Amino acid sequence: MEGWAFLMQAYDDLEAGLVCGLLEAASIPARRQESNSLVGGMRVITGQAYEIDIYVPAKLLLRARAILAAVHRQERSGNEQ
Repeated sequence: MEGWAFLMQAYDDLEAGLVCGLLEAASIPARRQESNSLVGGMRVITGQAYEIDIYVPAKLLLRARAILAAVHRQERSGNEQ
């Protein structure tokens, strides 16, 4: 994927969907790619895929990381209250 940079590996389809939705709401395109060929087999067998790589345009990588970091900080501060 030329022009795209690895952002993170989501645990499963649900997390990948949440992250991609968050990024797209911030006008950052996101692509999902299964980390290996066994992931597709897991989706067929269990209905759920695991270890999904998320990529964003390389020029937006720092912005995408900052958004995810802000969400993580917000979640942590919410758990402390």
